[in-house]
Amino acid sequence: MKAGDLLRIALLNLWRRKLRAFLTVLGMVIGTSSIVVMVSLGIGIRQATVESYASYGSLTNISVNSWRWVDNGDGSGTSTEKKLNKKSVEAFKKIPGVKVVMPVITTWGMLKSGKYVSDASIMGIDAALAEEFGIELGEGRYPGYKRGSSNYEIALSQDTLNWFRDPKTGKEARDKDGNPKVTLGSRFQLTFDYNSIYNNQPARVNEGFPTDDEPPQGQLYRVSAVGMTEPNTGDFSWYCLMDIDALKKLAAENKAFVSLDTDNYQSVIVKCENTDVVAQVKAAIDEMGFGTNSLQDMLEQAEKQLQQIQLLLGAIGGVSLLVAAIGIMNTMMMSIYERTREIGIIKVLGCRMHNIAGLFLCEAAYIGLFGGALGILVSYGLSLVINLFIGSSGFKSVIPPYLVLGALAFSVMVALFSGLYPALRAMRLSPLTAIRSE
Repeated sequence: MKAGDLLRIALLNLWRRKLRAFLTVLGMVIGTSSIVVMVSLGIGIRQATVESYASYGSLTNISVNSWRWVDNGDGSGTSTEKKLNKKSVEAFKKIPGVKVVMPVITTWGMLKSGKYVSDASIMGIDAALAEEFGIELGEGRYPGYKRGSSNYEIALSQDTLNWFRDPKTGKEARDKDGNPKVTLGSRFQLTFDYNSIYNNQPARVNEGFPTDDEPPQGQLYRVSAVGMTEPNTGDFSWYCLMDIDALKKLAAENKAFVSLDTDNYQSVIVKCENTDVVAQVKAAIDEMGFGTNSLQDMLEQAEKQLQQIQLLLGAIGGVSLLVAAIGIMNTMMMSIYERTREIGIIKVLGCRMHNIAGLFLCEAAYIGLFGGALGILVSYGLSLVINLFIGSSGFKSVIPPYLVLGALAFSVMVALFSGLYPALRAMRLSPLTAIRSE
């Protein structure tokens, strides 16, 4: 029997028992759509989790610091320190998988505009590498610096303009409409000495400064606000940005107020070529004796929990598919009992055993194919409804192409497996007994 004839006869046999075939296919539709929707919810939760972590920074970034905690495995541990300097940065650049490296220093200061002041956390970066690390500006440009120059530039953080206030009254710098009076185009001064703003507070003096000497007076530096960070740039959005060399120079001139080692870096950010190499790059830096952390670590821990959720959701959907598989087996067995005489006749006429088994397997495959295809269409509809009503809460359904193809192939395989026993039973049926059957 040719393959085309086998497929045609199998389809006609199903068509002769339309209602039974429809109900069996309906079971496959419910089973397939259940497992697809459940798995799609797991995929959607994972995607939302990745997006949530990515909003705090790039998943390819590794933050390196000089302190490292070594766990002894018994709840105790030791802390070691290793200096982060230019030599360290060069060593990081040579690690396979590293794309670019940017040293970072941070400090605090106060911005003054007219009679209004605002606290400011300041981060020194390499403006040429800012975009590589996802440091985005909502407006303006990155701050620059020319060595030896006294002109300083700064990119304000997203909320700096909202923090300006009158130091004497504590009143916020806002107009009658609630808008900030200080704008990006205002004139600014920067100081690291609170006494320059609040005359009733003593100057902060670093350890080692003679107590009997006159307390130093902080200097006010003119700075130009050339940009403002984008709100959704992770930790960077909370800092005012300056060129790292400019901030080093200011820190060196204000040692009495700024506790910053200008010969070393507070941290270094390492950007990897892709997320696949983050773990090995992180391990290499750990072996050098530095402390590391990355969003990838937290994401991996979250994914372990998500895998359990996906398995649970898949198991719930799999129950429906199991019920559908039992329905297919029942339909095939009933078909054998009803067509026992027909099977005997085609055996006597010389039909090969594997053709008889193939006939029943084709019928089962048709049920799996039609049920799987319709189940996928139903899944898309259910996914649309889920995303429409609860998608805004972050709980969404995502059906990628591989899930569609996998679900269709899986439904056909389940149907074939369910029809295997009935097919073997039909193949082993005695021709003489089958012909005598009424």
